[in-house]
Amino acid sequence: MNTLTVKIERAISELRRGGKLVISDINSGISVLLVASELIEKHTIDELSRLALSRPNIILSKNRSKAIGINGADGPCSILIKNFWSLDDILSLCMPLINHKTPRIDGALPESYNGVVSSCILLLRQSRLLPAGLMTIISNVSLEQINKWAFDKNLIQINTSDIKSYEKVSANSLIMSVRAKVPILHTENCEIIVFRPRDGGDEHFCLVFGKNRTLKSDHALVRIHSQCITGDVLDSLKCDCGQQLKQSIKLMAKADEGILIYLAQEGRDIGLLNKLRAYSLQENGMDTVEANEDLGFNDDERLYYPAKEILAQLKIKNVKLITNNPRKVEHLKNLGINVTKRVPIKISPNKHNKKYLETKSIKSGHIL
Repeated sequence: MNTLTVKIERAISELRRGGKLVISDINSGISVLLVASELIEKHTIDELSRLALSRPNIILSKNRSKAIGINGADGPCSILIKNFWSLDDILSLCMPLINHKTPRIDGALPESYNGVVSSCILLLRQSRLLPAGLMTIISNVSLEQINKWAFDKNLIQINTSDIKSYEKVSANSLIMSVRAKVPILHTENCEIIVFRPRDGGDEHFCLVFGKNRTLKSDHALVRIHSQCITGDVLDSLKCDCGQQLKQSIKLMAKADEGILIYLAQEGRDIGLLNKLRAYSLQENGMDTVEANEDLGFNDDERLYYPAKEILAQLKIKNVKLITNNPRKVEHLKNLGINVTKRVPIKISPNKHNKKYLETKSIKSGHIL
């Protein structure tokens, strides 16, 4: 069992329940306390100040900073410094659908803090939380003593290097846990395989099509599909995900060959709750890219390390990829997967997803 991924999974769980974390940057010698902004309570600000002997700062992703009119951030994040932040201040700056007030900033932190701040933002995203946090510099404890200090305070302590390598290491820990034949609507020649990480992260699965569930060629027909509960399960008309999934299954069933990898990456990996927050913003006129960026995320937060590991365990080196997204092809090629052909999927728009499809084409580069 990998201790790095266990620590990060524990840290993610702690953040998601509104807890405090200690995050240390070995390169700069800096340690901070971090709390997710969307989960703070009235007593949180005072607790952080009492523990760290310094006042909290607000940290925001670059996209969230731009969304609320804070421009000029050169790095992946912004640090807002004020002598005292109220709960209303924090929520107005960090939460979508709340009218924000222009912040007064009382100072700036040195550039040496950029590394630990960007790692805090990354960990919030990995937790499927808004990339906005309350961060307090722990100025009274040396790096050599920080682990003991955190232990004595019953706090989880992690390093920035662990955060940066977590997603890749977690994907490498996937285990082929079970496989079973599952006849489906379009074919009886189908097997489902579940991949479970050793350390408690997200499970992924794949469907393998073909007689005796074996592939006939070394250029497998592959669809890498990210979870979309609204489209795949509820047949939502707001997107084309469910249609792409069903057409891919039909294509593989007809060919009697193929692999459909289903990744637990809801909402382009921002999570179901944040996807629905984006839907609320779209009701007020934003497109899908603008909504994601207003929340503080990138247009697409997905990484394909799990897909690479699943294909490796299935001994698949060459793929004919079913996708309309050239970026996905490039992502896989950069991971060392040989994409020999892109197989498009034709989706007819409806009145509910017409703007969504146009945005995917114009802003995200999808070939429709």
